[in-house]
Amino acid sequence: MKSLSIPHNLIQMFENDTVVGWAIKDRTSKFVYVNKAFKIWQTIATSYDYEGRKIHDVPVPVAEFADIFEQQERFVESTGTILRAITTHIQGREKIMQPVYNIQEPLYDESGTCIGTIISVRHVNILTPTSLLNGKLNQHATFQTPSDIFTEKEWEVMYLLLCNLSLKEISNVLGISVDAVNGRLRSSFRKTGVNSSAALVDFCRTSRFDNYIPQFFLKKGHIVITG
Repeated sequence: MKSLSIPHNLIQMFENDTVVGWAIKDRTSKFVYVNKAFKIWQTIATSYDYEGRKIHDVPVPVAEFADIFEQQERFVESTGTILRAITTHIQGREKIMQPVYNIQEPLYDESGTCIGTIISVRHVNILTPTSLLNGKLNQHATFQTPSDIFTEKEWEVMYLLLCNLSLKEISNVLGISVDAVNGRLRSSFRKTGVNSSAALVDFCRTSRFDNYIPQFFLKKGHIVITG
């Protein structure tokens, strides 16, 4: 399918970009072009052929937002507006729940007529509460478990402990009893050889575990950034 004439230098720039995912859609939301990085972000084989398909025809997790994406593409094309959003879903090389920053912007031909939408997807740098509390503004969140020393349930307690929450507050956030929180802490004490919550926090900070956000705290969604 070659219904759109895309400048060669634009395609070349996209092809050489191994970090940012780039895609071009026509005015019916069918893909005209997709680079390898885009396919990796969408957790599909780089050999997969997107051309002529709509996102809901592609077997990727984020396709459940297809209707939202199409509505936004029509808005972008009709108004010339650039939309920026944070999309949280199963995505990326790691194939885990994580947020990404994406942009939808109008694509114009030489006569100034809008002929489609350019989409870009890239990693989003998020400061964790622990980074803010400790003044580590250059330490961004990670969404892949940094170590197998703790179970995912223990990581949840660890994250909230690092955020300076009390045991009662942790139990409320996780919807479990204080005894259950203490049980996870005792298990973590045994694994790390420490005997207090304060020492456990120090262990995590020293081990650079304090920038991990467990999957429990990541919810699927697509939020447009305004302003």
